Amino acid sequence: MSKFNITIEIMPIDSVLDPQGEAIELTLKNNSKYLAANFRVGKRIEFTLESKNKTSCRNTVNDLCEKFLVNEIIEKYKIKIENEKN
Repeated sequence: MSKFNITIEIMPIDSVLDPQGEAIELTLKNNSKYLAANFRVGKRIEFTLESKNKTSCRNTVNDLCEKFLVNEIIEKYKIKIENEKN
């Protein structure tokens, strides 16, 4: 078994209202010093996982996302898998 470092980035899908992103944008619009726009706020999950190989690891992580970590009706996700460094 190998150990893998997993990072999952979860973001609201584009068609879903993002109140946190809108709050940031409104705050910055009131401060003309910053010209940033189109904020989207998501979450990042990191953990380690033991698996036979990278393919098996990706399948397990996808399963975790679909069943427990991501609400696919309103969220999308990206998975990053790296071999654990000793």
